[in-house]
Parts: sequence; C-alpha cells; structure tokens
Amino acid sequence: MLSKIEAFFMKEMKEKAGRLAILSLFLLVPFYPFRMFFLFFLCTHMLGWDVQHKRYSSLTALPYMPRNLFWLSYLFLVAIAVVTQLIGTALGAGVFDMGWASFGIHLIGSLLFVTAYYGVSILAVTFGLDHFAIPLLVFIIDLVLGGIGFSSGNPYSLISPVHQKSFLLAIIPAAILLFGSAYLFEKKGAYK
Repeated sequence: MLSKIEAFFMKEMKEKAGRLAILSLFLLVPFYPFRMFFLFFLCTHMLGWDVQHKRYSSLTALPYMPRNLFWLSYLFLVAIAVVTQLIGTALGAGVFDMGWASFGIHLIGSLLFVTAYYGVSILAVTFGLDHFAIPLLVFIIDLVLGGIGFSSGNPYSLISPVHQKSFLLAIIPAAILLFGSAYLFEKKGAYK
C-alpha cells in the first residue's frame, strides 16, 4: 500500500506542481483566516478538479479503485495542509508570537475545514456540478450563516466548518460530508 501512496503522491506533485507550489507558498502564512482561503482553493483542486476536467478516466487507468483514488487524494490534501502548517508555524513563530497550543488549534481547524470542503467538492462533481462554484457557494452561505448575530447565540457557528466555535460539534458535519461523499463517489462514480 505504501508504494501506491508514494506513486499517487508523485503523480499529483508532477501534474499539479505549479498550482501546489503557489498554494503552498500562501499556505505558509500562519494567519488562519488568510490560510483558510487558500485551503479552500487546495480542496477544490484535488480529485474534484481531475473529474471536472476529464482526467478521471486516466486516473482509473492506474491500478486504483475509485475508493483508493478518493482516500489517496484526501490523504494528499491532509499531508499538504499539515506540512505547510508545520513549516508556516516554525517560520512565523517569532513574527506572529504563536505558540504550539495555537498551532494545535489551527491545525485541528484546518483539518476540519479541508475535510468538509473536500467532501463538498467531491459531492458536487459526483452529481455533475462544478468542482469550484458549488463549494464556493456553500462557503459563502456557511460564512454568512455562522456570522449571523452574536457568536454565543448562533448554534450554527458551533458546527460550521468555517467558524468552528466547537471542534467536537464541527467534526460531525465534516465527517458526514467526507464519508457521504466517499460512499456516493464509490457507488455512483464520477459524473462523465
């Protein structure tokens, strides 16, 4: 399995080198709201981008099942998010006066965010919709609904992938989106 993971990571790095380099550069900034914007771009330019731009058939020509493609792409996304968070925190620790506790909170937030929006992106392409526009619409709605009223009086902000007022409650919709999109992607397949 490690050789499959390594081969997939090498393929992604080779095919998406320019995009990954630019997005990774911006992801090094340890300021979380800025970082979230570029995590969104990263989420929408993984497997959903490949399906939307008719590269899915070339991916299935490799020795990967749709389930493998889904989870390997998610693992690659998580790896990029974690590595850039680690490097960005190490480089910006003196500038932004960030400690490791802050790093942990931002890392959990980043993982919840990429989990939810990777799921939204895959759900969109599974139903034949756009890999970027639908997640962007969901992002804007999420941003608005979570920001209505006071944060203590808004129950949606507790489960929102953007606002994440409660990490424990925000795990629920992120997990539902991820596992739901994995199930539908495997059963329904990619829209062609």
